[in-house]
Amino acid sequence: MNEIKHIDELFKNLESKNDSVRFNAFKELIAITDNKVSWIYDKWFILLDKISSTNSYQRSIGLMLIANLCKSDLENRTGSIIDKYLDLFDDEKFITSRQAIQNVWKIALMNESNKRTIINYLEKAYSENIHLSKHGNLIKQDIISSLFQIFLKQHDDNVMKTINEMIDSEIDDKFRKTLLKITTTT
Repeated sequence: MNEIKHIDELFKNLESKNDSVRFNAFKELIAITDNKVSWIYDKWFILLDKISSTNSYQRSIGLMLIANLCKSDLENRTGSIIDKYLDLFDDEKFITSRQAIQNVWKIALMNESNKRTIINYLEKAYSENIHLSKHGNLIKQDIISSLFQIFLKQHDDNVMKTINEMIDSEIDDKFRKTLLKITTTT
C-alpha cells in the first residue's frame, strides 16, 4: 500500500467505533508524525474538525496530532488556529485539557509569535484554568512541564524566569518541591 493510501486508511480508522482500531491508528499516526511529513495540508481540515468535535476523544486525537504535525507546518497554519487550540486548556473534559497543556510546547517551538502567545496562555492557565479547584496540582505540574520543555529546547532564560516565578508563588513547600523536581529532570 502506498503512503498516501496508508495515511488515508489511518485517518479513516480514527473514526472507528472500535477502541482498539481507533487507538492503534492514533498510535501509528503519532509515531509517523514524530518526523516531518508532506501530507499535513491534505489532512488539515480533518484535524480542525477534530479539535472542534463534540466527542472528547476526537478533540484529544486532533490536538495531539496538530501538536506533533506543527514541525511540518511550513505555512504556520497552526498560528491561525492557535486560539482555538489554546481554548482546549479549559476543555470540559479534564483529560483533554491536560493533553492540550502537555503537548502545546511542541507548537511553541515552531514560531516565536506562537511561543509568546502560548507562554501567555500557560501563565494565565496557572491561575485561571477551570480544573484548578479539583485537579490544580496536576494542571500546574503540566504547565510547568510544558514550559520547561520549551526552555530545554531553546534555552530561553525568560521562560525559566517565568517558571521560577510560578513555583515561587506556591505557598505549599511540598508542592513547590514537586514543581522544582520537574525542572531538574531532563
